[in-house]
Amino acid sequence: MFFALPSLCFSQEGVIDSLENVIVVTDNDSIIMDTYNKLRRATYYSAPKKSQEYTFKYLEVAKKRQDSFHTAIANFYLGNSYVVQSNYKNALSHYLKSANYFEKRDSSRYSSVLNGIGAAYENSGNDSLSLKYFKKSQIISKSRRDLRRSAIALNNIGNIYKNRGDYKVAKEYMEKAVADIETTGREQYIIPLSINLANIYTDIKDYDKSILFFEKLLIQIDTVKDVYSYAAALRGLGTSNIAKGKNKLGLKYFEHAYKKYRISDFFDERYDMMPDLINAYKVNKKYSDGLRLYDEYNTIKDSIFSVEKDKNLTEALQKYESEKKDAQLKVLELEGEKSKQQKKLYLFVAIAGILIAVLLGFFGYKNRKKNIILDKHKRFLEATLDEKNTLLKEVHHRVKNSFQIVSSLLYLQSENIEDKEAKIAIKEAENRVRSMVLIHQRLYNKDELVGINTKDYFNDLVHDIIESHQFKKEKIQYELYIESLVLDIETITPIGLILNELIVNTLKHAFVEVHEDSKLVVRFSKENDRLVLKVIDNGKGFEGEIENTSFGITLMKALSKKLKANLNYFSEPSVGTKAVLDIKRFNILP
Repeated sequence: MFFALPSLCFSQEGVIDSLENVIVVTDNDSIIMDTYNKLRRATYYSAPKKSQEYTFKYLEVAKKRQDSFHTAIANFYLGNSYVVQSNYKNALSHYLKSANYFEKRDSSRYSSVLNGIGAAYENSGNDSLSLKYFKKSQIISKSRRDLRRSAIALNNIGNIYKNRGDYKVAKEYMEKAVADIETTGREQYIIPLSINLANIYTDIKDYDKSILFFEKLLIQIDTVKDVYSYAAALRGLGTSNIAKGKNKLGLKYFEHAYKKYRISDFFDERYDMMPDLINAYKVNKKYSDGLRLYDEYNTIKDSIFSVEKDKNLTEALQKYESEKKDAQLKVLELEGEKSKQQKKLYLFVAIAGILIAVLLGFFGYKNRKKNIILDKHKRFLEATLDEKNTLLKEVHHRVKNSFQIVSSLLYLQSENIEDKEAKIAIKEAENRVRSMVLIHQRLYNKDELVGINTKDYFNDLVHDIIESHQFKKEKIQYELYIESLVLDIETITPIGLILNELIVNTLKHAFVEVHEDSKLVVRFSKENDRLVLKVIDNGKGFEGEIENTSFGITLMKALSKKLKANLNYFSEPSVGTKAVLDIKRFNILP
């Protein structure tokens, strides 16, 4: 979703102190309320939680004064703050209170509130409701000739269709968005919406039109005030020119964009474009530059992976008693060892690659000894590869052992806990760890060191889950229809964890009692440019939406984002439920 930056940003500590002093020295509720609103804006980006606290105080004063208008405004701002925190349930609660007020008064702010509700539903994975509110916002804005809000709503609708892969429909909405916003003359909205449209032209392979848009934007953008948009336009030009085969020009734009991101400390954007720049170096045969950036990319990726994993483990283990801290510390220690081993491996591979390049360049001038040198080089490369495979196999072995230790600790802890809910939670954590143990066990036991065969892995995973589940009478019957694909670890791990959650949820909730007709079906295949995972049961089914309150649902949502996937449920009472995971980001190995 597109959000514009505010025109003012009070981030200085002196300004905040001065505003807080106003509250201390006055007893005028109107001035206090206005000051809390200014404090909210001053801390919105620098201290989001503090900003939310000021907004709640703003709301309290508005209620005290029985000021319905500012009460509705405060609820809208609170909805925005909860969206930033990914707390979409609370965001919707405040948005709906605000919408109720502005709808009755036919206010232009009503369309902004509808846009916020659409954003909350979009981020919580409910595209159908999100589209409903975005379209309603656009219709109201258009009828009022409020083309700024109309353009923003059209852009948001286009983004949903883009995320679904329906680029043709997305283009139509984004073209309308740009047409509307250009009539307003407000550059702070025109530029980002135009960048979105230019990116859509790239997605549909209309590179000429994409390049024209981006080149026009480079002329319009003030590089001092809007470095972010300028770099985004440069990156778009790089992508389109590389796609057209203009490799040198594409690399030039990529390097310029990367420099802008680096100088301005846009870390996420710089990290996100690294694979594109690495590929640009590759097609331009600048292998040493590509290797250097690849090493940096992997180092950052390892760091991000470790931080996310540590955070997830901490959140899970904080629910239990203090004695489980020993297990958490052990996990962190083992993860640290794994990270060190991986860094050593990457360093060794990088050094070996550089050494090989130097040797090839030097001996290339020695035509007379060419055959001898090539033979020596071949033997050296084979030895290096064997050594690398041995190290990589050992890493997988250690990681497997580490996860098994964690699994054993969780099992032992569950045996000593009487609380039923805590025991179930630890058992679920044990199942998640076991799904990752299977991955590294297969990597260690087979020649394939970087990929997993989906058919073998899913067969073992589903079998283990069913075997570990307690059934009162007879076990549930299940059928697997799995296409045999070899996926890399970064793809198979989140898919395995999501499959684990879907099957466990089915076993826990789908059947009142398992009988001979109870059945679970798992299907996995590649359909066009996507991977599709389906988990189907003939259980009791349900009506309405699934509540996003459990850790398992939160985990699946986070993993789906990593895969750029959509997870949808289709259920009918007394007939059954079908969960469909539509995966857009994956890597199939040859």
